[in-house]
Amino acid sequence: MQLICEAYDILKRGLGLSEGEIADIFSKWNTGVLDSFLIEITANILRFNDDDGDPVLNKILDAAGQKGTGKWTAIAALDAGTAGKP
Repeated sequence: MQLICEAYDILKRGLGLSEGEIADIFSKWNTGVLDSFLIEITANILRFNDDDGDPVLNKILDAAGQKGTGKWTAIAALDAGTAGKP
């Protein structure tokens, strides 16, 4: 998934391609050795437009929230003495 994101970033910011153009590239890749579900859905997502015609991808905030469950999990693992064990 990281490689897909890096490829998108190079195509978008590096080459200035539109979402539709990038979707076409991902679709082409999906017919070759890179044929995979992730490449397929990436192309589909890039083509998905909002009601106003703009790509939905551009409207998704590039941020993640923290509700505390990750912290609670880490604390519970540390308390149980299981963190870091193979």
